[in-house]
Amino acid sequence: TAVLMGDPNHSGYQFVGKVQAAVDRPVRVIPGISSLQVAASRARTPMEATCFVTLHKSGDLEPDLRRLRENVGDRHLLVLPRPYDVMPEDVAQALIDDGADGALEALVLERLTHADEAITRTSLDDLAARRDEVADGDSPFSDLSVLAVRAATTGDGSTGAGDL
Repeated sequence: TAVLMGDPNHSGYQFVGKVQAAVDRPVRVIPGISSLQVAASRARTPMEATCFVTLHKSGDLEPDLRRLRENVGDRHLLVLPRPYDVMPEDVAQALIDDGADGALEALVLERLTHADEAITRTSLDDLAARRDEVADGDSPFSDLSVLAVRAATTGDGSTGAGDL
């Protein structure tokens, strides 16, 4: 038995591959409830109207960042940041640098399902500005964070947010 914190079908797949290689046989994966499912629920973000990207992995992030750039504003975004070098405020700045509307609503959902769960509601501009609030690149957010960026509108003209 190998216990993994997080979702083996999102950012945990690399760990599952390492376990399978170590035991040299197929591994049975039994997932729990993903932080992404909880984040989508808390942010009232329908999964079918969402672009999901995990940056919580090793290797080249450029294809994933490209997907975010291509979808920002048109679809909701759910992003698993990469602790500690690509945190929510870094993603916000990268999106703004690539032309995203800084007024888009952004939510940073931290430590979901824990007693000290926190949700910060802000804009992309304000979130990116938090990069300058701390020294030495330390993030003001937990390493257990999910970033949600609301679409500008859905097909019916609403953001699909419901009552937040």
